[in-house]
Amino acid sequence: MSPLLGRIEAERLCEAFAGYGAGGYRNLAYFACCSVLRGEKGQRFAREFLGRSGMKAVIGYATTVDWMASLVADMLFLHRFYRDPSPWRNLRKIFNSVRRDYPAARRLGYTLILGR
Repeated sequence: MSPLLGRIEAERLCEAFAGYGAGGYRNLAYFACCSVLRGEKGQRFAREFLGRSGMKAVIGYATTVDWMASLVADMLFLHRFYRDPSPWRNLRKIFNSVRRDYPAARRLGYTLILGR
C-alpha cells in the first residue's frame, strides 16, 4: 500500500529521517495531519523523532483536524516563518502568534516541540 494512502508507523518515520538534521542545517518536521502529537504517545514519538533525526523542531496536531481549519494554521505559520528576518531565533514566537491570532489552532491542538 502506498504511504500516501495508508498509515506510516512511527518507527518507519524515525528510520527514514535518521540523521536528516545532521551537519548544522536547520530544519523542522511539519506533520499537518490528525493526532500525530496526541497525548503521551504523540509526545514520545516527537522526542524520539527529534532525537534520531537531529531536526530542530516538530510541529503538528494533537486532535482530529478539519483539513480547511488546519490548512489556515499551516499557511499562517509558513507565511510568518518565511517573512521573519530571523525565523529560527523567533520560532516559538512565530508559532505562538498563530495560536494567539487563530483560535482554531488552539482547538486543533496545534503543537510545537523543540529539539535540543
